[in-house]
Amino acid sequence: MSDWERIIREAEWLAERFLRLEVDLAEAEKVGDYYVTRKYDDGAMERFLQLMAGNPPPRSRRSQRHFQNLWDIWRQWRSSLRGEEKARAWGWGVRMAKARAVSPPARRRAESKIRA
Repeated sequence: MSDWERIIREAEWLAERFLRLEVDLAEAEKVGDYYVTRKYDDGAMERFLQLMAGNPPPRSRRSQRHFQNLWDIWRQWRSSLRGEEKARAWGWGVRMAKARAVSPPARRRAESKIRA
């Protein structure tokens, strides 16, 4: 299996988790950016998510839940990828989740136009 196939397989796993846990995808994207800026340091990512899950910015209770869910996803993710490839899988997972989150309403609008 090529690296790209592994990246996409893991991205699909992540996208499904993001959607099932109703994670704020903008926050998930920012978390991925943080991972890149920390030079793909898994330990730094773990500490950051743990900190944010326990003491998020004072925006709302939803923010804390989003970070708790992101931390859970990170801990459950048994990735065989490392470094840049792992960051790519996270980024593609966010993109896939965004596409899937948008597509059902768009599909319904298209179907209603066909019926009309």
